[in-house]
Amino acid sequence: METKQFRNTAKNRIMNLFESRLWMLGIWEGGSAATGFLDDYSDLDLGFVVKDDHVEETFQLFENLLEENYRIKSKLRIPEPTWHGHSQCYYFVENCPPLFYVDIVVEKESATDRLMEPDRHGKSQIWLNRNDILKPLPTPQKEMREKNKLFFRKQLESYPIFVTEVKKQILRGNRIDAMLEYQSFIMRKLAPLLNLTYRPAKFDFGIRYGEREYPPEIAARVANLFYVGAFEELDEKFKEASIWAEELAKELEVKLEI
Repeated sequence: METKQFRNTAKNRIMNLFESRLWMLGIWEGGSAATGFLDDYSDLDLGFVVKDDHVEETFQLFENLLEENYRIKSKLRIPEPTWHGHSQCYYFVENCPPLFYVDIVVEKESATDRLMEPDRHGKSQIWLNRNDILKPLPTPQKEMREKNKLFFRKQLESYPIFVTEVKKQILRGNRIDAMLEYQSFIMRKLAPLLNLTYRPAKFDFGIRYGEREYPPEIAARVANLFYVGAFEELDEKFKEASIWAEELAKELEVKLEI
């Protein structure tokens, strides 16, 4: 199945369904389409802004469209309240390119955070913008700095727990638990510090997209830490990772004026 044609056809169907409904205020495509990494394996990330009392109608109409044209295999409606405060659902369909799914977020008109800040979510591809309701603006610098400071402080508070748990499991010789705790340290302690250093607007993104957004030498170093060939290597890898994390923390204390 030709992916580009599939996506264009899907867009036309979605617009034909919603464009004439005046309670539908905005539609945009995010994800890979917004960040410039769209390829044949990209899912369809859509955001909708609707009048407050039309959230469930949006989901129902959208599901009808998917069922009629693509046949829904499964769906996952995220329990609310979600972390971002909007309504969200994932759909897997049959008549589609390989590894494809649809991720939609439905936002009320009265909501504030549109999840469209260019510094965090890329350049959203706007399909419908009634009354100019969609205004993708970068996060104000002062606001981002305060968020970075708060996030950094929380990272420092929990840092000793993560370090201690890795050391415990290595000393006990618990191979599985030691590896799990080590990987958790990389993803939940080292990665946030790298984010604050190299992509502060995405401070809370974890390690996702780091390979393409960190400087190449930093991404390569992280990859090397991730791949542990044998349990006997773990202690040295952890020492390197923890020393690096502590160096980053000291630099950030100065940078953020903590």
